[in-house]
Amino acid sequence: MRFTFFAALALLGTAFAAPTAPTTSTATIPAGQTCKKDGSMGVCQSGYCMQDEKASSGVCK
Repeated sequence: MRFTFFAALALLGTAFAAPTAPTTSTATIPAGQTCKKDGSMGVCQSGYCMQDEKASSGVCK
């Protein structure tokens, strides 16, 4: 009886801890638009944001 309880508890814990699928609300930025390399403005369609070290924003390439 204890094993069944602990097995069920472990299964539920694993299900809650598993990462969720990516949401569709993530903004994609087209090439040539401003972006931030930390992704706070969204993610470039190409996946590459060219930003200088001291610049506050960059450009999607």
